[in-house]
Amino acid sequence: MSNSPLRGRSLEMSLILQSLAEAESGRGGVILISGDVGVGKTRLVHEVCGIAEKREFTVVRAETDPFPPPTAEHPVLAVLDDLHVYADQALLSRMTARLAALRHQPQVWLLTLRDQAYGLAAHRFVRALEDGGCTRLTLGPLAPDAVRELLADTLGARPDPGLTELADEAAGHPLLTAALAAGLREDGRVRVVGQTAELTSAAVPDRLRSTVNCLLKDHGEQIQDMLRTAALLGPEFGVEDLAAVLVDVPPASLAACVQRAIDAGLLDCRSSDRLAFRYELVRRTIVESTALGVRQVLLHAASAPARADRLPRSGTPGAPARFAPPPRSSTAMCLVQEDSMVALSAGAVSLLYEGRTDQAQESASALLHGCPASGEGPGQALMTLVHSVGARAGGRAAEALWLSRQATALLPPGRSSLVEELIANCVALELSLLGETAEAEQLLRKVACWEGESGAPPASLVRGAIVARIMSAKGDHRKAGRWAEAALGVVDRRHRWLLPLAGAVHALAALRGGELCAAEGLVARYEAEREPDRHVLYAQPDWVALQVATERHGAAQGAELLTGRLAQLIDTPVLFVEEPGAAPWMVRTALAANAPQLAEKALRAVRTLAHDNSAHAPLTVSALHADGVLRQDGAALARARGEHRDVWAAAWAAEDLGTLLLGRGEGAARREFVAARELYEEAGAGNDVARITGRLTRLALPKVPPPAASGAPAAPRGPAERPADPGQALTGSERAVAELVVLGMTNRQVAGKLHLSSYTVNYHLRNIFRKFGIKSRVELARWYQDCAAGTVLPATAGNFRPAPTFRSGVRST
Repeated sequence: MSNSPLRGRSLEMSLILQSLAEAESGRGGVILISGDVGVGKTRLVHEVCGIAEKREFTVVRAETDPFPPPTAEHPVLAVLDDLHVYADQALLSRMTARLAALRHQPQVWLLTLRDQAYGLAAHRFVRALEDGGCTRLTLGPLAPDAVRELLADTLGARPDPGLTELADEAAGHPLLTAALAAGLREDGRVRVVGQTAELTSAAVPDRLRSTVNCLLKDHGEQIQDMLRTAALLGPEFGVEDLAAVLVDVPPASLAACVQRAIDAGLLDCRSSDRLAFRYELVRRTIVESTALGVRQVLLHAASAPARADRLPRSGTPGAPARFAPPPRSSTAMCLVQEDSMVALSAGAVSLLYEGRTDQAQESASALLHGCPASGEGPGQALMTLVHSVGARAGGRAAEALWLSRQATALLPPGRSSLVEELIANCVALELSLLGETAEAEQLLRKVACWEGESGAPPASLVRGAIVARIMSAKGDHRKAGRWAEAALGVVDRRHRWLLPLAGAVHALAALRGGELCAAEGLVARYEAEREPDRHVLYAQPDWVALQVATERHGAAQGAELLTGRLAQLIDTPVLFVEEPGAAPWMVRTALAANAPQLAEKALRAVRTLAHDNSAHAPLTVSALHADGVLRQDGAALARARGEHRDVWAAAWAAEDLGTLLLGRGEGAARREFVAARELYEEAGAGNDVARITGRLTRLALPKVPPPAASGAPAAPRGPAERPADPGQALTGSERAVAELVVLGMTNRQVAGKLHLSSYTVNYHLRNIFRKFGIKSRVELARWYQDCAAGTVLPATAGNFRPAPTFRSGVRST
């Protein structure tokens, strides 16, 4: 039976049938059905009346017949729907007087009652019913299986995941679910493919709009206005958010409206100061039913400065304490400016800093849905950034990068307001955390926030900290440390959320420069200043603290931190997304600490991320590198060395490969260690340069001066020593670089073509020069023509195969 309330109500129906059977044998009783509006009480009554008539009961209805009915010899079903509406004191008294005799009569009373909607007299009557042993049935939401069955009955096929997800927004509410299913069918917004009903449009159907309007009309206009405003504020909101828009509503009246909506089951309390719609489908229907012009008026009203005497405040007479506005994050407060969407986004930003990324993304989606596509560029960029941060925190790196690029496109060029400058800097930070430092620089130049690395750092915590992070990710730790130090000297309480980042960059610069004591002091400083109630949206502070502690106390200390205080670095995906070298470092450290289970755990974590983000190359290379370290796989390490876009991670891959090759001969190991030293120098990691130089010295090999210091290339090979076939001398990555260089491309162009860093291209080019015994690109082109004129270089022999990324030439991110 389509849309029948019996679906999912088997227990309730069995109790009702039992009461009817007892009445047929002369033992009467009372069935009381209660529940919220729309849960199917009236429909269930209709079904029970039909069953009773088939069993030859006389059905008496209170709205048309005397009630309670007189005693009769044949079975009677007496129905009073909506007891809370129709029962006056006289009727309740008559019914109470009949209760005792009812047990010996073939008569069943079927009563319905809306929860929390009746007065004291009805409450006393219900207590008398319960004391007399009535059968009370409370109808709640439908179970998931019952929802799917209802959808299948209405649509004629089983629902697909998208349809089921949409129906889940009704939270099992029978009336809403039935209206949604019927409305989608009537509006032609589903199609049946085989045995599956597929959703073709998630727009709210007309029948559902009508149903929700009927539900809202049961309440006063003031409550309806409050709910319409609340729906536009997003899935979660506070009373202070409503007060900022409804400035003409006295605080006491607004608080009363909110409480009545809670009592009616329309709103729920999520925390002491946050509210939400009980049914997301109701909220979305209200938003889509509100005219675009009305939406705009309400959204702009939210950003208008409210008069002080109209807002409820903590400690103000007439403003209940539970409705006192919670403290907003300083970042959120500084965003409240003339742009309405930016102003409303304060709640979403606050949710981010509370660690509630899912709710923040829901709020951002609601705002993006509620604003027009034009005229809100910075606000849309900020909400898109909120989604990017949430995606990065959830390990969806490819999605986060796409969203950050969308946010970049939404920002207008040129210098603008302080708010827009702050948004641009935050987008640039997000790009740098996703490994796209060049795009971050380009964005800052686009909005005239940064002219380059030359000159003195600005007196700005925001710009100083974010530019310091970009330079640190590029490997220029000396300048990064200088900018971070300048940023930390700025007293700016509005942006204290950036202090851990600036402190981490400063400490990392000290660590890479070999100043371990200074790094320890800087770590201790930013950890002492960290605000305990603020969720940090990046892993840099903990990552740097882990490296510093391991450098000081050894691998055992690092393993202990990863299984204790800093276990979240493995358990959550944030660090692996931000740092391609983190997972291999953890595996290496765990193995050195004789903790193979920890090494396996780190590898599993990054493998899962790489699998879930197959289009994000840095994670794929990170997993390959970590696997090479754990499995001692030379081919994997060689590929990782060539494919890492992060220079420091590439240097470690070369060093790991050299360590593996020590067992096969010192010559092969020496070459990898020399390559690792060159890369460490490019990464600005002086401490690592010193370590790898020590390893070279212990091998008792001839001293190899650092190329960056002397600039002198290795002794060139004579013509007789040069390989006859360049393809057999070069790795796959080197071949790819050589083929583009001989075409006349610069290092920057080659890097863009192959999606590598310019540092990695330079590293490959030096290796090519060394192998061919040449000194210039012109000689390379000439040698290439002499050896491979009219041919394509053959694939690299052996286990070190070129990566598919280079062969395809298609950007993987």
